[in-house]
Amino acid sequence: MEKKYKVFVTEPLPEVEVGLELLKDVAEMVCLKEFAGRVLAENIREVDAIVLGDSKISKESLEGVRRLKVIGRFGVGVDNVDLNACTEGGIIVFNAPGLNAESVAEHVIGMMVATSKKFLLHDRLVRDGKWSEKIQYMGTELWKKNIGIIGLGNIGYLVAKMVKAFDMKVLAWDPYISEKRAKEVDAQLVDLKTLLKESDFVSISCPLTDETRGMINEDEFKLMKNSAILINTARGGIIKEYALYKALKERWIAGAGVDVFETEPVVEKNPLFELDNILLTPHMASWTTEAFRRVAIFVCENILRVFDGRLPANIVNKEVLRKLR
Repeated sequence: MEKKYKVFVTEPLPEVEVGLELLKDVAEMVCLKEFAGRVLAENIREVDAIVLGDSKISKESLEGVRRLKVIGRFGVGVDNVDLNACTEGGIIVFNAPGLNAESVAEHVIGMMVATSKKFLLHDRLVRDGKWSEKIQYMGTELWKKNIGIIGLGNIGYLVAKMVKAFDMKVLAWDPYISEKRAKEVDAQLVDLKTLLKESDFVSISCPLTDETRGMINEDEFKLMKNSAILINTARGGIIKEYALYKALKERWIAGAGVDVFETEPVVEKNPLFELDNILLTPHMASWTTEAFRRVAIFVCENILRVFDGRLPANIVNKEVLRKLR
């Protein structure tokens, strides 16, 4: 039987097959076998739905597209989608928030432990046969330290819960979160300057918006303790990367764990590579089998809803609904 719909998967996505199984009876699947960085108009001219990873969908991508009804973001951030162009074209865009929160929060904790205990440096000592030099690389504890969480949404909220195992004091900056929500995890809402000054660890968990873009710059790093460690698993654009390099190089702060960068994939000669007080991971804090399975099922169930004439959950360009009436 000929299948009624066509679904385009922009790049290889772990566990996506679990979700696509839900669509197999009604849709033909076209899956790119490698990450191209951007979606080409020629690839999506005759498709009804897109499962979108990190590839970019620009206004140019949508030129000549007629059948496309819905784009499901395989994750949370939609800064790689031209939402205005999608709205103008009557294309629904939805994301999958909260489903990878556990994985990202665990990554934050892992980075906090690894950077404070200097695991990378210790690993090199063992491999290089320099056992006796370990005295130069003392770690620090998380126990009873202050953590400042920038953004107390799904991920920040879970981080706040998890650090209670270390008896940490939680400070939080989030102008959109109520006192009641903060109290649920014993977090004290403070202004950003207070958070930076008083925290031993600073974890960034807020979205990239006009308000947060470049919000951590040289002045902010200078407010922090020189023993502080910064963790960023949110978006690279929130931190000015040259300022982070300077802060680490000149020891304004003790260390950092970074999963996201201003430019991705990271260029080969990124100056952060020169530093031994930073732990780097390739934008994969959410990359666990469990998280990807949850996201895959959610995205494909929502695409199926659209095919059935219903609306998906978590529409991010709600203005499009006016065009669909």
